[in-house]
Amino acid sequence: MTDIDQYKTYREVGTQLNSDIMEAYSDRELIVESASELDIGFDGLNLAYEFESQMVAHFEFALYEYRRDKTTTAERYLEAERWESETERDILEATVDADLSLFEVESIRESEPRLTVTDLLNDREELTLLDVNLSRTAEPGVVLFFRPVRYDEFTTTSGVSFPFPGEEKGQLLDEHGRKIDPDASKSVSRQRFVTFHDLYRDHGIHIQYR
Repeated sequence: MTDIDQYKTYREVGTQLNSDIMEAYSDRELIVESASELDIGFDGLNLAYEFESQMVAHFEFALYEYRRDKTTTAERYLEAERWESETERDILEATVDADLSLFEVESIRESEPRLTVTDLLNDREELTLLDVNLSRTAEPGVVLFFRPVRYDEFTTTSGVSFPFPGEEKGQLLDEHGRKIDPDASKSVSRQRFVTFHDLYRDHGIHIQYR
């Protein structure tokens, strides 16, 4: 199996896995409190998402960032060993261990499909990503906020990203420096998600997930 075939398998299995975790552990409290933290409102009893990709972002936040008793929903699922295959376990472990950051796209090889990105928040580490959708839609200079998920074969995103025009880079870094408190009760990763989700509303390049 090629790494691209493996990537497609991880994507397909991971999408279903997230749905299974939500079905197993989500409740009204989780949905309401995680939405409130992201400043997502309600239209009656239903969530009033402002753009299509916000629902996907909200679910990722609820699964991998929002904590009850110091544990995320995905961590509880992993600790309970509820995965149904080794592939599911690999995806869970890699995603739970991944740290959100802000990256600048340096180059794209659409035919492979891979991107070279620089981590703007962690000593300018350079990564090569395997991601079909981003290789088709991103451009050099674009800034991306995402969770880099590292497997033995390759590194990819979790499937959720907030793209920004390159000219917003300075403001994004300034806002990160101003709003993120490493000594706060909430984790840096969780603070970053909330901060960049908010910035994405006004400054992001809005995308659709297919």
